[in-house]
Amino acid sequence: MKKRFLLAALLFSVILTAQTEKGTFAISGKTGLGFNSTTVKYENSGNTTDGPKTNSFNISPSVSYFIIDNLSLGLDFNYKTVSTKQKILVLTPDGMNGMIIDEKNTNNTLSIIPTATYFFSKGKTRPYLNAGIGFGNTKQENNYSASSPEISNFSTSNNGLVWGAGAGLAYFISKTISFDLGLDYSEFSFKENNVKTKSGAFGANIGISVFLK
Repeated sequence: MKKRFLLAALLFSVILTAQTEKGTFAISGKTGLGFNSTTVKYENSGNTTDGPKTNSFNISPSVSYFIIDNLSLGLDFNYKTVSTKQKILVLTPDGMNGMIIDEKNTNNTLSIIPTATYFFSKGKTRPYLNAGIGFGNTKQENNYSASSPEISNFSTSNNGLVWGAGAGLAYFISKTISFDLGLDYSEFSFKENNVKTKSGAFGANIGISVFLK
């Protein structure tokens, strides 16, 4: 009985190790834990006014291939959207009259990032590190519930450089599937009219990976 138990444990260990061995493909999907919907309210002298309401979401599917044991190269596809809604007061040119209108600001960012990921240890729980650099596009749209010579909808689009790095834990629940929990930092930068803009984000993510060979 003891010999059978030791043999089963050895085979299980080999199976886990094989998931990150050379020649294995990994398909992953991650979503940011920062998904949120936030509403701000202002109170003054018993009166309540709604402030900006913000919704955000991001998702990151990826595919990779282990070129050697524990080290994979792949592509991450990241999509992030942030939208803000609020009511604003618009005054006439003489400043005497005004009206309240709805403003919606939407920012969508899509990036494609070649990455490298390295897994440590040989147990059921595997720490990992990853890093990558690639291409990104961000598009911003502003829409208003009313139009006038002073107010008009507009949109802008910019291409730039994206890089990121992160660390986490992969917990193998079966021969081919792991649950992943990680922390990462990413930065998107672009240049427009000789002005360089950088936007950085630090967050947590949760996902699932499938390993195929």
